[in-house]
Amino acid sequence: MSTEELVQKGSIHPFEATHGEIQRAVEIARRDLTLAEGLLEENLDWCFSIAYNAVLQACRAYMFHLGYRPSSAEVHKATFEFIQSVVEEPFRKSVSYFDQARKKRHRTIYDDVGLISEKEAKELLSRAREFLSYIESKLKEQ
Repeated sequence: MSTEELVQKGSIHPFEATHGEIQRAVEIARRDLTLAEGLLEENLDWCFSIAYNAVLQACRAYMFHLGYRPSSAEVHKATFEFIQSVVEEPFRKSVSYFDQARKKRHRTIYDDVGLISEKEAKELLSRAREFLSYIESKLKEQ
């Protein structure tokens, strides 16, 4: 779905973010990624959930940078739909993966304990690190 279609659908809207708002989202992403890495040996569910939040914050930073923000309904879903429309390959595959992680994270937060395997947590951490680096490079380019 294109950016224009997402605006028409009401999933996102134009937004003039300040440099500070963009930087804070990046700082939260970095903080959460570091925290998630530290939890890998302690609690896989929280490691996964916090790594997911790092990705979400990186997406928000780039979304703000491009002049948009999600509307209040289905914020996470709208954010990933937007990011899917603006990133290059191979990151579109990663965004699809993150959207699947969104659904599993929801179950982990609200419904189940011990749902995340070590392999899943490590995979999300690895992809989150790579994605955050990609987003930081895109923010520096523009």
